[in-house]
Amino acid sequence: MSLTGKPSLTTAAAFTNDGFWPDLSVGEFMSKYRIPTEYADETINWGLTLAVVNVNIDLEPCKAAAVLLGHASLVDYTTAFPEPINAMQVLVIHYLNAVYCMAKAQLLPQFNTMNRRAIAEAAGKESAETEQFWLDQSTKSVQLLFAHFLPLESHTANFGVRATLL
Repeated sequence: MSLTGKPSLTTAAAFTNDGFWPDLSVGEFMSKYRIPTEYADETINWGLTLAVVNVNIDLEPCKAAAVLLGHASLVDYTTAFPEPINAMQVLVIHYLNAVYCMAKAQLLPQFNTMNRRAIAEAAGKESAETEQFWLDQSTKSVQLLFAHFLPLESHTANFGVRATLL
């Protein structure tokens, strides 16, 4: 058990992606994006799953462009075009940010449904503005990936439902 009250296995759980996009970490998502520990493990995993599916769909043209150039994965692609920051590739950073921000935005509204004392209510976790902030952050990272892979198409790309929310 960790200090957060979550079992160590939960926060250490890996999240396997589609083979092209990098795998994710539930623990990294929870710690870097300050996901409340009150969420059930299944809720966190489902939020992350939905975010991965949505971001991967949005980025399908980028994946196709990299595969067309002969790259089997984003990591393979970034090895050919290295831009490390703090020992991480910039494109990987943007991908992870896109997924984690979308997952956080999708999880925030569910916090309203949790049973807790009124005095402990955290309006910042529940506001529509906070949810929109995280969706915007995700969209910005998706746009940066598009600008890298498909610079001529990046200004006209439709990023799923999120484009209508902005």
